[in-house]
Amino acid sequence: MPANTSPIYSIAGDLQSVASNNSGLIVGPSANTALDGTGANIYKLFTAGANGSYVQKVRFRPVGSPAATVCRIFVSSSTTTNATNTWLYDEITLPAVTLSQTAASSVFELPINFALNANYLLYVTFGTSTGSAGTGYSVVCVAGDY
Repeated sequence: MPANTSPIYSIAGDLQSVASNNSGLIVGPSANTALDGTGANIYKLFTAGANGSYVQKVRFRPVGSPAATVCRIFVSSSTTTNATNTWLYDEITLPAVTLSQTAASSVFELPINFALNANYLLYVTFGTSTGSAGTGYSVVCVAGDY
């Protein structure tokens, strides 16, 4: 017999970003090639609520004129990331973008669409440098807490 026969809905929206979790950080200037959640330049994006959260998507907005890269999303059960408690969930290819003052920059989205356990975290890192300091991506997670 199923344990839960009623749908569950989030009670409050929860919008978090790398900037809000890491003092205004733009992700990208520094790379991390590790695929196991270890190494430097891995940044907390989202922390699930006390009852868990439904994560809808992650949005990437270019800042400046970043070079092409890949962004990796990791799920972790701890604020200390290591190879035993952090797992690569998904990746998204982000193209080089040229800043324009007459046309809007493209926004890239990675659908997540899963429930995240209570107090679990999402982290992001880029496979290559996106260029000079201040050039990269603003990364925002759209979710709802249970």
